Amino acid sequence: MRIEPAGRPPATNGPGTAKPSSGFAALLDAAAQAEAVLRNAPAAPPQALSASLEDVASHRTADRQARRHGRAMLQALADLQRAILAQAPAGGEADAVLAVLITLAGLASSTPEAHDPVLRLIMREIGVRAATELARRAAAPDGARA
Repeated sequence: MRIEPAGRPPATNGPGTAKPSSGFAALLDAAAQAEAVLRNAPAAPPQALSASLEDVASHRTADRQARRHGRAMLQALADLQRAILAQAPAGGEADAVLAVLITLAGLASSTPEAHDPVLRLIMREIGVRAATELARRAAAPDGARA
């Protein structure tokens, strides 16, 4: 720590710039600046706050529906895998595979849009996997494993 003689200005890093504070002092400075910004910011009208809360609620609802739909699609994909593995080499239990494919096609055709960008990407990936399985089964003769 450097002690300056009385009457001398504090040391600076360059012309016109103050030495940056560190540690808790920097946090306190940042908190004081944030408080000043909030103090000087105009107050939001109650209608804007109400609309914001409604938006948040609708976003949560959309994300909840997307998660539920994604889980259902993942369950259908797991059921399809089980049905294919349970299928005998001679083509037995093709009805079980067909039933799961119909369920999966229905789920894949109506995927809700999520608000959360990460959830949106996950839903897109699940949809691609479902579309791949549906296309694979559609191209295979008699629902055989491709």
